[in-house]
Amino acid sequence: MYGDWSVISKAIANNYDVLAGKKCDNTQKYQEKRAKDLKSIKHYSIQDLDGYLDEAGKEKRVETFFADKVAICVEEMQKTWDACKDVVMYQYPEGKSLIKSTEDITRIKEFLDSIKKAQGLIKPLLAGKEEADKDELFYGELLRISDVLEKCTPLYNKVRNYVTQKPYSIEKVKLNFNKSTLLDGWDVNKEKDNLGVFLLKEGKYYLGIMDTKYNKVMEMAPRALSGDVYKKVIYKQISDPARDMPHVVFSKKGLNTFQPDEHIMKIKNNGTYTKTVGENFSILDCHDYINFLKDATKKYDSWKNFDFCFSDTETYKDIAGFYREVAQQGYKIIMKDIDSEYIDQLVDEGKLYLFQIYNKDFSPYSKGKKNLHTMYFEMLFSEENLRNVVYKINGQAEVFYRKASINLEEAVVHAKNQPIQNRDPQNGKKQSTFEYDIIKDRRYTCDKFQLHLPITMNFKASGETHFNQRVRRYIHDTSEMHVIGIDRGERNLLYLTVIDMKGRIKEQISLNQLVSLRKNGEEHTRDYHKLLDERERENKVSRQSWTTINTIKELKEGYLSQVIHIIAELMLKYNAIVVLEDLNFGFMRSRQKFEKQVYQKFEKMLIDKLNYLVDKNRKANEPGGLLQAYQLTDQFESFQKLGKQSGFLFYVPAWMTSKIDPTTGFVNLFYVKYESVKESQNFVKKFDEVIYNADKDWFEFKFDYSNFTPKAEGSQTIWTVCSYGSRIRHFRNPEQNNEWDTEDIELTKAFKELLATYKIDVHSDRLIQDIAKMDSKEFWMQFISLFNLMLQMRNSDEKRGIDKIISPVQNDKGEFFVSGEDNKMPLDADANGAYNIARKGLWIIQQIKGKDVSELDKVNLAIKNSEWLQYAQENVL
Repeated sequence: MYGDWSVISKAIANNYDVLAGKKCDNTQKYQEKRAKDLKSIKHYSIQDLDGYLDEAGKEKRVETFFADKVAICVEEMQKTWDACKDVVMYQYPEGKSLIKSTEDITRIKEFLDSIKKAQGLIKPLLAGKEEADKDELFYGELLRISDVLEKCTPLYNKVRNYVTQKPYSIEKVKLNFNKSTLLDGWDVNKEKDNLGVFLLKEGKYYLGIMDTKYNKVMEMAPRALSGDVYKKVIYKQISDPARDMPHVVFSKKGLNTFQPDEHIMKIKNNGTYTKTVGENFSILDCHDYINFLKDATKKYDSWKNFDFCFSDTETYKDIAGFYREVAQQGYKIIMKDIDSEYIDQLVDEGKLYLFQIYNKDFSPYSKGKKNLHTMYFEMLFSEENLRNVVYKINGQAEVFYRKASINLEEAVVHAKNQPIQNRDPQNGKKQSTFEYDIIKDRRYTCDKFQLHLPITMNFKASGETHFNQRVRRYIHDTSEMHVIGIDRGERNLLYLTVIDMKGRIKEQISLNQLVSLRKNGEEHTRDYHKLLDERERENKVSRQSWTTINTIKELKEGYLSQVIHIIAELMLKYNAIVVLEDLNFGFMRSRQKFEKQVYQKFEKMLIDKLNYLVDKNRKANEPGGLLQAYQLTDQFESFQKLGKQSGFLFYVPAWMTSKIDPTTGFVNLFYVKYESVKESQNFVKKFDEVIYNADKDWFEFKFDYSNFTPKAEGSQTIWTVCSYGSRIRHFRNPEQNNEWDTEDIELTKAFKELLATYKIDVHSDRLIQDIAKMDSKEFWMQFISLFNLMLQMRNSDEKRGIDKIISPVQNDKGEFFVSGEDNKMPLDADANGAYNIARKGLWIIQQIKGKDVSELDKVNLAIKNSEWLQYAQENVL
C-alpha cells in the first residue's frame, strides 16, 4: 500500500500509545511491555486497521486496497481466460506438441498465474476465519471462493510439470533375452547357461548374446582357418574356492577322479581342517588337506590352465589363506580365434545377437585423453593386466534398452558450416563452425542398448581392515610432510592452503577460477563461481517462465572433478594430508538452497577419487598408473560412519578458523548486546582499563577474559584491544526500502564523537568510571555497537569485493594483522579459514608423532576449543 513495511505497524503502535495515555513514558520497560502486548495479537480486523491509519493521518485504506486489487484480479482472469480458452477447450492438433509451443504455454501460464495471484491476494484475509467475532456473511462467501480457487493448485502443478519436462525420456527397460540368469557369469563352462560372450576384432569390443535355443553355438565353433577372425574371450575363474573346490573334489565323479584316502575323508568329515568348526581344528590336518587340494589342481582339466604357484604348505595358518591364494590365481583369460564368417552367419541366422561395446572414446573423432572408465575397461583384456591381474571382469552384468524419445524430424538441428554461438560466456571464442550437422540431444533420437558391467579393481588386494592405522604409522615415521587445509566459504566455493611442518604457508589458492589448456596451448580461465551464479539465475527465470531448466549437475561435477584433480596432485607433490571442516548436517542443509554449494558431494567425490587414485598421464606400471594406483582414503560407507579420519583425509572442528588473528591467536569471545543500562554499566566496570592513547590516536580496552567468560580457560586471557582502523558495518538502509547496505566506520573517530556528544573527556584519567556512570539508553546502544565493531575481525562487502580479516590486537611486531598485505600471510578471510584448518591438521600430525607406535589407535583426533586457542597462541606466524 505505502511502499514501506513499517507504516501499518507504526500506526498500530501509535494507537497503543494513545490508549496508554499518561502511562506512555517511552521508557525501556514501557517499550518492552508494548512490544509484548502487540506481539500477542495475532489478527486485526480491516475496520481496526483503517481506524489506526486514519489516526496516523494516512489517506489510503486497507478496504479500498483489497477492493481495487480484487477488481484487477477478476479482470485479469477474464482477459487471460479469453486468450487461452481456444487452446485448452479443444483437442490439441494431432501431430503437434504443446511442449514445443512457447506461445500456447505462455497463454496457459498467464491464466493459471492470474488464479494464483487471486489466491495470494485473499490469503491474508483467510487468517481471521477462526475468529469468534468475524463477519459470517463475508467469510461464508470468501471460503467458498477460496475452495474453488484451491482446486486449481494441483492443476497448476501438473501443467507446469508437464510443459517444463525435458523433450526426451531417460526411461529404460532391462532385457533378459528369455533367460533369468543372463550374464550372471562369464566362465566358459557357464556360457550356455548365461548366454554371454566377449569378442574382440581390430581394436573393437563386442558383446555376444546367444539365443536360448542355440546356446551351444560357441562350443561348436570350428577351428579358425582364415586370417579374418574374431578373438573370443575364454574366461576361467574359481569364484568361490571354499565352495567350488570341495564341491568338485568330493562329488560322486570327483571321488573317482581324485581318490581321497581314509585320512583325507576323516579330515573332511570331522572338519579338523578349518577353524570354523570350533575346537577340532588341527594345523597338521589342515596342511594335509591343503596338500591334497594342491594335487587335485594338477589333475582337474579346468584347474590346470591356471598355472598355480602356491606358497609352501607350512606357511598357511588356516585353510582361508590357501583359499585366498586360489581365488587370486584362479582367474584367467585366454583368446580363441573364430572365423568372422562363422560369427556373421550366426548373426544372420538369428542365433547370436552381436553388440559393439561403444562410448565416445571409441569414436574415430574422439579427441584428448580417454575417460578413466574406458581405460579400466580396456585393461580387462590387456596382456599387461592379465600377466598379474589388477582389473577383473565380474558377473551380474545387465543389458538395458532405451527407446528413442525424440522424433528425428522434430529434432533441433544446427546446420553444418553455419556459425554457432559458444554456450560458455567466458570463452574468448564467441562462435564456432562445424563441417557436420549438430543435432541437439542426438542420443535420444535413436534407440539405445546399454551394458552395465561390474568390474573389480585391485583384484588381488586382500582387503585392509586397519587402513587408518597404517596411515597413522606412516605419518608417525615420516619427517617431511605438509598439510592442505580446505575452507568451504561462500565468497569462494573452495579455498585451499598448503603449510609445512612449521606452519609456514607454501601455497594459497582460491578455487573459484580454474585454468585449463586449449589444444593450441593457450590457457583458458573459467570462473566457476560466476558460472554457477549465472546458471542459478537462468534456472530461476526458467522456473518462473515455465521454460526448460538447464541442468546444473554437469557443471557442478565438471568443476568438482577438476578441483579434486588439483587436490590429488598437491597431495602427491607435497606428501600432504588433507584437512576439512567437520560440518554438521544442519550446516549442510542450511546451504542446500544455494545450488553452487556442493559441500557433501565434494566430500564424497574426493573420498572416492582418493580411494583409488590413477594418474592418466603416467605409464600403467608406474606408481600412480593404472596398474599401480594409490589408495589415500578408506572405503566410504556413509557420512555417519566417517568419523574424524579416512586415510590421509582428516576432519577438524569448524570453530574459530576464519575469525582468528594468525599473528596473536586472538579471538572474539564476547557475545555482548544491549539489554539494559544497568547491564551495560556492569559490563564496562569489568574492564581493567579503558584509555585514549593520544600518541597512537586510538582507544585501548584492557581486560581479562576470565572476568567475562570461561571459554578462554587454558589459553591466554589478558588482552588489550584497540580502536585501530575502520570496520564495515552492515545495516538496513531505510533509503533503500530497508534493504541491507554497508558503510565504513572509522572506529576512533566514532568513539570520540560519541563521547563528545555526552560530554565525556577522552583524556580523563577516570575514563572508565566516566563511561560507567552514563544512564542513557541511546549512549549504551551506540557504545556497544562500536565495541562489537572493534572486535569484528571479518569485514566483508560483496559489492566491493572486500573480505578481509582485521585484528584489534597488536602483535609482537607492534602491528595489527590485516589480511592481504603480505603474501606469506593469509590473503583474505577464506584464506585465513583454510590456513587455520590446516593448522588444526598440523596439530593432529603432532598428536600422532607424539604417541608411541603401540598406541597409535588411541590418538585423540578431536581438538578441544581450549586446546585450539592455546595452540594457535603458542604457534603464531
